[in-house]
Amino acid sequence: MIRWLIQGIVRDKTRFLFPFIVVGVGVALMITMLGFMDGIFMSMVETTSILDTGHLRLVNKAYYDEEHLNPMDRALGGQKATGKWLEEHSGTSIQWLPRIRWGAILDVPDEQGETLSQTPIQGMAMDLSSASPEIERLKLQKSLVQGSLPQHRFEMLIGYQLAETLDLQPGDSVTLIGQSFDGGLASDNYKVTGLIRFGVFAMDKKMALIDLKDAQDTFYMEDMVTEWLGFFPSRVAFQDYGRRKMELEPELKALKSQPPAGWYVDDDPILLTILEQRNMDEMAKMFLLIRGILLVIFTFLMVLVLWNAALLNGIHRYGEMGLRLALGETHIRLVGLAVFEALVIGCAGALAGSLLGGGLVWYLQEVGVDMGDAFAQSGMMLTDVMRGRLSLEGFVYGIVPGLAASALGTLCASFAIFKRSEANLFREMEV
Repeated sequence: MIRWLIQGIVRDKTRFLFPFIVVGVGVALMITMLGFMDGIFMSMVETTSILDTGHLRLVNKAYYDEEHLNPMDRALGGQKATGKWLEEHSGTSIQWLPRIRWGAILDVPDEQGETLSQTPIQGMAMDLSSASPEIERLKLQKSLVQGSLPQHRFEMLIGYQLAETLDLQPGDSVTLIGQSFDGGLASDNYKVTGLIRFGVFAMDKKMALIDLKDAQDTFYMEDMVTEWLGFFPSRVAFQDYGRRKMELEPELKALKSQPPAGWYVDDDPILLTILEQRNMDEMAKMFLLIRGILLVIFTFLMVLVLWNAALLNGIHRYGEMGLRLALGETHIRLVGLAVFEALVIGCAGALAGSLLGGGLVWYLQEVGVDMGDAFAQSGMMLTDVMRGRLSLEGFVYGIVPGLAASALGTLCASFAIFKRSEANLFREMEV
């Protein structure tokens, strides 16, 4: 019986082709749309975490409250002791890296050593040695536009747009003028070794990178950093960051009760997830809300279209239904078989839509879409190339509504059978 029904569906194009196309196109559109949305949001999360907040962040509370001022005097002491504690109590699922955020004036001299131009810049200091995980995490080697990575003391990388503004080339010498940890004047000469493209307009325009040890010498911050950034593997969803933070907080409370010798009296480090910074929590909620609304809208539209398609198809099949009722088949069984046919068509459409949508998302994931011009003036932590994200969740959210729409549309249309008698249905077959 099931084989007979499937053969009838395939041979009758009026029953198969239109619902198949609707479900296939609907599933493909949902998978592509959700994959692209997930890719943009996760790109924002990853870019923000790598360049700014980490997935978890250990920072002095006093520094965090005034971080827009880059208060070097609020940095956290005891770098070595704190790093060792984090490794011992966080497990292997998270990698902690020390960084120093700094702000300074970049002075460009002329051939006589006199000031040619100056501009305020923001910078980060991190481990730039050849074995450092920061090189791969920030993709510094691939992001080099010109020059090379720092290999010696007091060398720096600067954004390529900043270099264009100041007419700097690899090999040029510049001077950093800023504030030291104790409030005095900090000044050191650096050599520009490379121009780098971060992929974020705001950073390409005003960002510089130097080695952590060089920054500690320049700003008189021996054994101090402004923050520790923790990074989870990609398999950990952003919804789990809060739970991981709660697991570590009791350990941090115990540490603060017996602080390391390198900490100062007023040091009070706190743990923050990325969702607690830069309004990322509000963005995540908005993203999930929009995704849910789009799923409901697409499912409703598919149900509506398939409902009308099933009504038109049912009109042409009234004679068949009347004959089947006359032979003793019940209304309930007729409705059940109609829904089964719809599910078979829905499965075929969902399979075709999954292949089409999955292929489009894979292309967006591997190649992406260059939207640098659109986000150039936004200052948001977004890369120029927007990519999709191929995930099992995207296929589930695409296939399930497609199958549900196919079944619900046919079910709603099949209720019309109960309003017609067997005799009327049978007479329509004679006509």
